[in-house]
Amino acid sequence: MKFSCLCLIVLILSGCATKDVFKPKSQYPPDPWVKGYSNPDDCLGGEKLAARRFDLPAYPRRSFNSGRQGWTIIRLDVSESGDTENVDVERSVPDGLFDSASLSAVRKWQFEPPKDGALKKCRVLLRYRAGEVTLGG
Repeated sequence: MKFSCLCLIVLILSGCATKDVFKPKSQYPPDPWVKGYSNPDDCLGGEKLAARRFDLPAYPRRSFNSGRQGWTIIRLDVSESGDTENVDVERSVPDGLFDSASLSAVRKWQFEPPKDGALKKCRVLLRYRAGEVTLGG
C-alpha cells in the first residue's frame, strides 16, 4: 500500500515538472568592451537616453532549448522624436545566433526626445545568458 501511494505521488509530481529548464551547453563568451567599438563622439547606451518604451528581446526558443549563450552589440541612431533608426548588429557571438531577436526588440524601442537633437551611432550590449536577456554597458 505504501509503495503504491509513493508511486502515485512520484507520478503526480513528475507530471508537474516543467521542460523549460535552461541547461547551458555552451560557455558564456566574455563580454566585449563596448567603448572599444566606438569613437569619442558616439553615443553609448544610457548616457543620454531616457527610455519611453524599452522591452528586452525574448530568449530565442531554439537557443534556449539547445542551451546556447552569447551577446550582441547593437548600433542604432535615435531621431529627434526619440524613435530608433538605422538599427544594425555591429558584432555578435556566436555569429548570427541572437541577431534577429535583438534587432526586432531594438527597432521597437522609443526614447524621450534627446535634448541636443538626434543621436548617432549609439551602442547597446544585449546579453543572452542562462536563459535570460540583460542589458550590458
